[in-house]
Amino acid sequence: MNRRRFLLGSAGVTATAFGGPWLGTAAAATDDDLAFANFGVSTEFLLKEFYERALAAKQFGTHRANVLRHGRLAATNHAKALSKLLVSFGDAPPLEEDFEFAWPKRAFAAPPQTVRTGRVILGALLGTYQTAAASSSVIDYRTLYASLAASVGEQSASVAALSSPVGAKSFPAAMDVETASARLEAYLG
Repeated sequence: MNRRRFLLGSAGVTATAFGGPWLGTAAAATDDDLAFANFGVSTEFLLKEFYERALAAKQFGTHRANVLRHGRLAATNHAKALSKLLVSFGDAPPLEEDFEFAWPKRAFAAPPQTVRTGRVILGALLGTYQTAAASSSVIDYRTLYASLAASVGEQSASVAALSSPVGAKSFPAAMDVETASARLEAYLG
């Protein structure tokens, strides 16, 4: 690798980190790219609502509630980034008001159930982002999904720690959109 190529590659990574080069490459999007982005936006809306309901349940003290607030902000930012990606594909992204999520009766009954609910959603989303990072047709999309997976992994560990310290898995399983959708089916009504 020569210096010019290294610098150009580094510039691409920097631009990706700030919301850049995956925009405007609609011709390169495959059906899988559209599926990953649509699933991601929809599930980020589900995750945002999870955080809102967990906060409304007032089961966690100030420090722990901040974990939920940070997660809600991350879900909002992720949904925006993926929506922009879908627009760049020439596709209309899902809107938050398109959804009325169905929550299992005891999803927020007590802190352990709230944590379990969050971990189910985060686990499905993490697995999907891992698969997207490995298989997206465009390198820049892979970088975006790797960043999203890292954030969701951090959120999962933070949510798990709300009830008790839990060891992190060395290699969380990647999953396809269908498997992740099946895990979230109870929440989708």
